[in-house]
Amino acid sequence: MKPTLQEIARITGVSLSTVSLVLSNKGNISEEVQIKVRTVASNLGYRKDPPNQDGKIRKIVILFHFDHHLAHTWNMLRQVTLELQSYLQKNNYLTLLIPITYDMSDEEIFGKVVSSGAMAVFSMHFGRESLFSQLEDAAIPVVVIINSQFQSRFHTVCADNFQGSCEAAAHLAGLGHRDIIYAEFNLYQLPATLSDRFLGFCKAMQEAGIDFPGTRRLYLDIDNSADIKRQFKAAFSKKRPPTAVFFIDDYLAAHCLPILKDLGLAFPKDISIIAAGEVLDYNEPFVPRITTMRTSPEQLGKFSAEMGFSILTNTQETNNVLKIKQQLIDRGSCRSV
Repeated sequence: MKPTLQEIARITGVSLSTVSLVLSNKGNISEEVQIKVRTVASNLGYRKDPPNQDGKIRKIVILFHFDHHLAHTWNMLRQVTLELQSYLQKNNYLTLLIPITYDMSDEEIFGKVVSSGAMAVFSMHFGRESLFSQLEDAAIPVVVIINSQFQSRFHTVCADNFQGSCEAAAHLAGLGHRDIIYAEFNLYQLPATLSDRFLGFCKAMQEAGIDFPGTRRLYLDIDNSADIKRQFKAAFSKKRPPTAVFFIDDYLAAHCLPILKDLGLAFPKDISIIAAGEVLDYNEPFVPRITTMRTSPEQLGKFSAEMGFSILTNTQETNNVLKIKQQLIDRGSCRSV
């Protein structure tokens, strides 16, 4: 039976990442540890797999999270994953899907990747700088998809959330809306998306000459419907009630629509609704028809694969970042005023 890196790590008493770095001639590892690891590897008969030759199957790992906080994003992530797999397979890469959760340790995920023999990793939404650094130190490049938090450090393909949010807000302004609520909630593990979408919204308000008071920025707890109702009720009790709600994504919008209905507000008759992000499956008949800014899963999958090919075939001195333009999908939830 072929010896594994895990076995070498267990015998030498060092971490799996240290073993990988030593055997890949990477990292600043002490000479003592290097000798120890190489000796054990030699005694066990460990041999690295030879480089893949053209025409042979090469392995790529896709990290796919299964945290319940992000269950509402699985439909979109599934589409992107299928597109990515399709492009990789056309280029003779075998894709291995590794399910992970945010509470898994770096060492556990690193071990799964190394054991797979993958040449590169695509991380779908999941982001962790310490893990990605370990992988790249072990000569396993990482492409982060739909998460712009680490774009200054790692190869990234994501939506242009600033542009999308700006265009969504400009759409409302173009319809005559001047009193607009900005509604957001905690996008788990995506602080950069929160920031970019709000900045894009503010840019559109500024360009349209619309005053946006801080009191109309609502922070909603999606697990507390009573508080959401209280905040909306207060907002619509003002002397000049809002005519539109800008939601940070359509999942939050769909969650809030029954609450707005309880307050006697129908859309688009009484209130216009728009969402800066699209994660719901509009092929399902029970999903409300919300106007959104959509990021093409096809483009995310295609451009992520192409970035991966470029990294594997060329020496990359710096990280590449590609932001995909979002498109307005008008489903009739906004009206002119």
